[in-house]
Amino acid sequence: MNRTLTTVALLLLCGCFPARRVTPVDELQVLTLQHDYSNTHAVVFDGKVVLIDSGLERNAKLLADDLAAEGLSPESVVAVVLTHGHADHAGGAHYFREKYGAKVVAGRGDAPMLAAGMNEKLCPTNSDAQSRLEADQAERYQPYEADVLVDAPLALSQVSPEARGEVLPLPGHTAGSLAVKVGHALFVGDLLRGGVFTRSAEVHFYMCDVEANRRDIAALLAAHPDVTTWFVGHFGPLSRADIAAKFAAR
Repeated sequence: MNRTLTTVALLLLCGCFPARRVTPVDELQVLTLQHDYSNTHAVVFDGKVVLIDSGLERNAKLLADDLAAEGLSPESVVAVVLTHGHADHAGGAHYFREKYGAKVVAGRGDAPMLAAGMNEKLCPTNSDAQSRLEADQAERYQPYEADVLVDAPLALSQVSPEARGEVLPLPGHTAGSLAVKVGHALFVGDLLRGGVFTRSAEVHFYMCDVEANRRDIAALLAAHPDVTTWFVGHFGPLSRADIAAKFAAR
């Protein structure tokens, strides 16, 4: 393990990176639970929970237990929306479907990845990612099919009548990547990431076309000027100003 990853591991062990965070965005309260560097965001609508991402398969029961510890019954999870099909985001979704009846929502372009239960080719963007590449590429999960495949904007109410917001196709990190907009909050998965040691917006650890990714982020900033808080798949959350400072169109 290189020096940076060793430092991150020590910080995680000492609790310096919170495994739980509640972020208010106007009237919305977003609970973020982190396991193995990956965020799952829980949003509550009239007593029903929508999860954005589901972490690694091996952490699914732990995620359910953590939700219960926060006063959110796992039985109240009505949907899991996958920002993309990589194992650290999609691996636990079938657990919530099989045990609690949640619907799984995914991008149509990632259906082959879900059916294979494995990551497509990962493209590291820095030395930290390069040092983790073999382990991350080898991650697996039980293959499954999504209940809802998205290739056009979809109202969350079509998945569960209590839910508010919109699921938006966002191809780039993967062919079927999605974003979820709820009020002034935007959940973007691995479109980008938060800084490990600072509150900053950074290129994700794995991205096969970095320049196209920068253009996608700039376009999303321009398309959604009302969004104040971006929730990412790793670290964060980030403010609009955090992201504009690094990714606004030049």
